[in-house]
Amino acid sequence: MEQMYSLKTAATLLDVSVKTVRRLIHQCNIPTYTVGSRIRIKKSDLDNIIIKNLSIMDIQLPV
Repeated sequence: MEQMYSLKTAATLLDVSVKTVRRLIHQCNIPTYTVGSRIRIKKSDLDNIIIKNLSIMDIQLPV
């Protein structure tokens, strides 16, 4: 089974806030998985974000 990250861990790895991770999930259509009552992101999906070098400047976030 592939490793999965919590939103907090994903935020730490991307060096952004959890709120920004939530925005990325919605704007980039990143698949999420619910384990119990917790939201998780697959390592491969997070890696894709990193590989594409997405930054806050690359994504137009709502103000």
